[in-house]
Amino acid sequence: MNVVVTGGGTIAPIDDVRHLANVSSGRFSAMIAEACLKHGASVWHLHTPAAQLPYSRLARFDLNTTDPEAEQARLAKLHREWRTVADRLHLVPLAEGTVADYAANLERVLLEQSIDVAFLAMAVSDFEPRPIPGKLNSQAESIIIHALRTPKVIQSVRDWSPSVFLVGFKLLSRVPLPDLLAEAEAACLANRADLTVANDLQTLREGRHTVHLVRPGHPTETLQPGATLADRLVDRVFSLAEQRPTSTPQSSLRKAAGG
Repeated sequence: MNVVVTGGGTIAPIDDVRHLANVSSGRFSAMIAEACLKHGASVWHLHTPAAQLPYSRLARFDLNTTDPEAEQARLAKLHREWRTVADRLHLVPLAEGTVADYAANLERVLLEQSIDVAFLAMAVSDFEPRPIPGKLNSQAESIIIHALRTPKVIQSVRDWSPSVFLVGFKLLSRVPLPDLLAEAEAACLANRADLTVANDLQTLREGRHTVHLVRPGHPTETLQPGATLADRLVDRVFSLAEQRPTSTPQSSLRKAAGG
């Protein structure tokens, strides 16, 4: 499998020194990328400047450890694991981290590479202001920011890569489960996605991250919390991608054609 994973939160500049952002850290995206690499896939990981990255997110010595030797052993094991996958991990940083930056880089990767599966987990800004040159007066008692809706980047993916198995993500907060699933199904249809991963921010913050796999016309599948959540998600997506009768992986098609 050749896989794209996107992670982190885009920004929307207000002026030269300020921007609007969201709470995404890119942690789950990094875990998905790691799981894909463990499955033998090649991964193009598009990420915003502040996003956590596969493997390197774990490569920090815990100064508060009571067992330094165990911590050193953990880091050595992590380094060995990274060495086995490093040639299949292609980091694609977004220089600016804006929606336009994301769209341009995603389009480029999908057009240049033979991508089989795309996990579009990046938290993309829904609104952005027109940036003001310079810096707004910091002495003002209040400011008004007029923001306009941004394009839905995911809705262009089918134009760039028609046969990719497309996985979208829908994150809401403090909503009843039926509403979350309904929103995810609507997003799946609007985005021409094969599957939408629905989750609620509160379960994530409370340490019980649960995801629901929504496919119109199919029963919802729920993946329960746990350390292997990203691995189970990747397992299921890869299985569905391989079973989809109308989508022979692009890399296989090129190989069969002698390309």
